[in-house]
Amino acid sequence: MKIVMVLTSHDQLGNTGRKTGFWLEEFAAPYFVFRDAGVQLTLASPKGGQPPIDPKSDEPENQTDAMTRFKKDRSAQQALSQTIKLADVKSEDYDTIFYVGGHGPMWDLADNPVSIALIESFYNSGKPVAAVCHSPGVFRRVTYKGEPLVKGKHVTGFTNGEEEDVQLTHVVPFLVEDELLKLGAIFEKKANWQPFAIVDGRLVTGQNPASSTSAAQALLNLMAGSKSESSNDSVQVQRRSYEMPPREGISIAHFLTVADIDRSARFYETVFGGRILSRGDSSGAPAYIQIANTWLILNVGGGPTPDKPSVTLTVPDPNHINSFMNIRVADIQACYESWKSRGAEFITEPIPKYGETRCYIRDPDGYIIEVGQSTDLTYG
Repeated sequence: MKIVMVLTSHDQLGNTGRKTGFWLEEFAAPYFVFRDAGVQLTLASPKGGQPPIDPKSDEPENQTDAMTRFKKDRSAQQALSQTIKLADVKSEDYDTIFYVGGHGPMWDLADNPVSIALIESFYNSGKPVAAVCHSPGVFRRVTYKGEPLVKGKHVTGFTNGEEEDVQLTHVVPFLVEDELLKLGAIFEKKANWQPFAIVDGRLVTGQNPASSTSAAQALLNLMAGSKSESSNDSVQVQRRSYEMPPREGISIAHFLTVADIDRSARFYETVFGGRILSRGDSSGAPAYIQIANTWLILNVGGGPTPDKPSVTLTVPDPNHINSFMNIRVADIQACYESWKSRGAEFITEPIPKYGETRCYIRDPDGYIIEVGQSTDLTYG
């Protein structure tokens, strides 16, 4: 298998006077995933030669195992210093293409006609294309059959919230999340800085630096013809696949009536790391959120639904328990601290109850969520 990895040649962070480039983890992690799999790698950049490393990516707090390995690997360092010019890359010479992230690509690759033509050549030839973090922005001018390549596709990339966290919202030429949404993509994301990669057909995208490994692995799985773990209707938990609707095993669905679908979707995404599969639509379709092998189906309250005109859905009184979800965790204290730091409203701290340790959380529409850490207690 032959893969070409594309890096930026741009080293100026807008008009800030600061340096930028590619994010080292987003190169090192995929590089070793591919190399360890026996892939024949070619590195390319618009100008060729040594591409600029974003100095912030190499700060002490950003070090990773892949970066440490890279700094001890002379052959990897030499390969990076000798990237070929992007204009010399031909899609017929490779099986797929992978764009390394960092802020740099937003300036010299997103609107680069050579890059645009190359991606279209790969995709039109039936070959997958992949990008991680800011690099999904390189698809902004890419078309397929006269439409934006990402239109109608499930994608991810560096989120608006993550850009805000690094205080560069008003420095970058565009926001990756907003741009992909504007093009008609179905943008999915996890909580800031959580690893997340998604595959839709021949398009592979990763959300942030932490997603570099999973995006590279997803591309290899796609090339090998295996089913992606990031499909829209299934999830793997301890090597078992859970689907909606289930073909085997168990899938859990909770139907919740909420006041504001988008608000509730953001709550379950932020606090629980849920994956928003659908936000519903103006015709009354519900939103779907996936948390491990549990699907939350959110209907908006306040009136009859299109399919049940005689039924009125109401949001529960927040002072009374109307319906609640049970979650069992391995470390309740760690979950409590994590969810509390993300803004969850707790009714109780973790307390001993019925032979377990439990705490209770309230979601924005008054639903009570019971979280428990089981002990050696035997039920039944």
